[in-house]
Amino acid sequence: MNAEQLEQQLSDASLVQLTAEEWTGIAGEFELVERHRTSVAGDLLIVRGKIELFAVEQPTPETRVARVLSDIPEASRFVAERMDQYERMWDGCGCRIDYNSLEW
Repeated sequence: MNAEQLEQQLSDASLVQLTAEEWTGIAGEFELVERHRTSVAGDLLIVRGKIELFAVEQPTPETRVARVLSDIPEASRFVAERMDQYERMWDGCGCRIDYNSLEW
């Protein structure tokens, strides 16, 4: 997958799974807007492409999930909610994140 293909898939589906290797190969083609260390699931990235603003999460060491975000305020809400979820996970709540859900 290349950067253009990822952006096309995000335009079509709003949520795209890719391998860690695929993401590593194209990550440099996007502007890193924010990086948040989760302490549970790698870094939560907010990046900007030619068309979209999106989040990149790490559900497993081998996979990444890219999710379209409409603007910076939505990205801020998304990050705040995710970081709260990660904090609860760190505290041992037993909760899980459904990375494939369009609802967050």
